Amino acid sequence: MEKIIKEYNQWLKDNQHFILHLREHDSTLYTRLAPIYEVLNYLAEENENNGLDFDDDIYKIFQIGLEYLHSQIATCKLYLENAFKNDFHHFMEYDVVVSYILYLEDLKYEIIENNIDYKKQSLDKLVSFLENLMSDKSEVPDNLNIYVDSEVHKIVDSTEFHFHSIIDIFVEIAETLGIQLYYEDDYLIGKDI
Repeated sequence: MEKIIKEYNQWLKDNQHFILHLREHDSTLYTRLAPIYEVLNYLAEENENNGLDFDDDIYKIFQIGLEYLHSQIATCKLYLENAFKNDFHHFMEYDVVVSYILYLEDLKYEIIENNIDYKKQSLDKLVSFLENLMSDKSEVPDNLNIYVDSEVHKIVDSTEFHFHSIIDIFVEIAETLGIQLYYEDDYLIGKDI
């Protein structure tokens, strides 16, 4: 338990600036990764401040979350470095594209893991389309979400497969732990009362 907390703290030290930068820019990538990041922070703080002992289930949640977060952030940083020459603001123009690529990686993993038939060529074509948007520095279409969604439905028969991602699982874990992931600002319209 102590070893994985140390590992997380070191990873956090190396990556927290990048994660917080994503959050400050209201990035789609931060919204995507927030459930895992917040659950790991909560568990680490509970361990440190309140002596939360990691049973097998909590240890497994922490381990899976750390591995997943590490791979996702590493992929983001590779795109930032290779496609955008470390220009963070230019990278942010394509954060939704990177988020879809990460989503498609998750989808492909789950499809293969569950031995579900899918159209590999169509999936590869969609990933190439997204990567080309970045490499060509093309304008991100306003309806990209609709396009990606319609293509995903062509890749896998949704009646045969219901995709429940690791992020969905961590949202459920966060809810169970009472962690509020998303905050909404209240606006008062009209005269002050």
